Amino acid sequence: MARLEKKLFDENFLNSWSLNYQKLRALCRQGKPVAANVDEQLAQWISIQRRIRHMLPCELKTELAALRFDFDEKDFSWATMYRQLAWFAERNGHTCLPPDQQHEDLKDWLVRQIIGRSLLSDDQFRKLDSLRVDWDMPISREHRWEQMYWKLKDFYLTFGHSRVPQKWAKDKQLAHWVTVQRRTHSSNKLKEDRKRKLDELHFVWSIQDVYASQWEHYFQQLVSFHKAHGHCSVPGKYEKLVSWIERQKLAKKDNALPPDREKRLDQINFIWSCESIKQKRWDDAYAQLYAYHQQYGHSFVPVHFSKNKSLGIWVATQRAREAKGKLGPAKKKKLDTLGFVWTRDTQRQVKSAYDTRWEANLEKLKVYKQKTGSCQVSLRIDLALQRWTRWQRKLFYQGRLSPERIDRLNAIRFPWSVQDGYWMQMYRSLLNFRELFGHTRVPFRWEANPQLAAWVYRVKSEKSALASQKKELLNSIGFDWTLRRRTALPWQDMYARLVDYKKEHGHTRVPAGSGKDLKLGKWCSRMRSERAHLDPERVALLEAIDFDWSSKCSCEKAANRTSR
Repeated sequence: MARLEKKLFDENFLNSWSLNYQKLRALCRQGKPVAANVDEQLAQWISIQRRIRHMLPCELKTELAALRFDFDEKDFSWATMYRQLAWFAERNGHTCLPPDQQHEDLKDWLVRQIIGRSLLSDDQFRKLDSLRVDWDMPISREHRWEQMYWKLKDFYLTFGHSRVPQKWAKDKQLAHWVTVQRRTHSSNKLKEDRKRKLDELHFVWSIQDVYASQWEHYFQQLVSFHKAHGHCSVPGKYEKLVSWIERQKLAKKDNALPPDREKRLDQINFIWSCESIKQKRWDDAYAQLYAYHQQYGHSFVPVHFSKNKSLGIWVATQRAREAKGKLGPAKKKKLDTLGFVWTRDTQRQVKSAYDTRWEANLEKLKVYKQKTGSCQVSLRIDLALQRWTRWQRKLFYQGRLSPERIDRLNAIRFPWSVQDGYWMQMYRSLLNFRELFGHTRVPFRWEANPQLAAWVYRVKSEKSALASQKKELLNSIGFDWTLRRRTALPWQDMYARLVDYKKEHGHTRVPAGSGKDLKLGKWCSRMRSERAHLDPERVALLEAIDFDWSSKCSCEKAANRTSR
């Protein structure tokens, strides 16, 4: 019964019912006469509710009862027709209505009450019985047919179709009558005018048509699901659709599915067997294992593989199925192509192969360092080796690299971060600067190498956070830790200032610690100390103005004597 009610009172019915109910409730709340404000559609809906209230689900009956609207006291309502019948009985002493046009509507009403006697309330039955209604009154077949047709029309207007359930407890009489009409039609005994009237209600003459309609309904649902998700693997929450799908599979298995339906299902890649689903899932997992093998060089996936737990479980399942002899030979062969690990002995073999590969990559890294002077491998030079070094760093920071391998990499000054690699690159640039100029005082914002100038300044400012190993490297080359943030003037500018100084004082002995131009004094002092590393052209320019190459102290003494 519940399933039949769900079919009749489906979503479409409830949406339409709710729309009209909301309209009537709004009119009732306004306090105005409803009869004068309803449109034709709402008036028809109200009329139908009067006749089918006994069919409605309990929740809909409750909502109707909550309205301040009397469904009975309307034109041609039960009470109105009863008063007409009572008046006729009072005048004539009986309720046998004549078959004339004047009493046609009243007689139709009375016949409906007799036919639907079981649906009358106790009060209604008592009132009619008090008028001495002949409950056994003979009713013509034509009249009875019209009365049942009228009930079917109500059903059609209510639910939008005439497919009355065969075992509908709400109105067993109507359900039986519909079955009789189909049987009469199949034996060519149904009158043409009756067939025409039933066709107006889209009457379903064959039960097979009903099944065909249901099949098409669920097929369109499956097509919509396929368009939305790209497959026909419908989850269990779609209960009705899943049940329909299972019936199609069983029908094909029993050779009872028509070829045209099978063809339509094939066109949307319908899954006929669960085996095909299982095979597709296995192939998807195999593709993931293949990708894992490409990245890590083996197929021994840990059971608790954090990046893909389902893959780790799947691999363990394949190993267990193979041990029980349940893994197909074709699948085993595919896994073997990836060097699949079937036992713990194979695991040790994989570890041995991994160790051999590690040693080979370490030797490649040593050769790379000899050629480039760095362990910071470039992607453009050796992509595979660069990936290997990146993986060693990752293992190191995860605490998964053995101490023995850490020591071996430290022995070749392997940078554990990209920043360390850059630091060593700048350190080598500083060595070149020292070899060229004899000191490590890289000018702030040095145009020749601004990256080195910025790095030197940053190293000095962050000395307290610098690793002891790096400090030792800098101290070993006499690194000047004095933090200066001065912009170095071009050599030609300082030389011009020295020429002006000579013109004014007659010599080039500029005091280094006093005087008006302290910067020029220090510059001259630096020229003297760095004479061995100066460019010959610059030495020649200084010689041209009789530059005094004597020591700083003697220059200052001479300057003092001159001032006296």
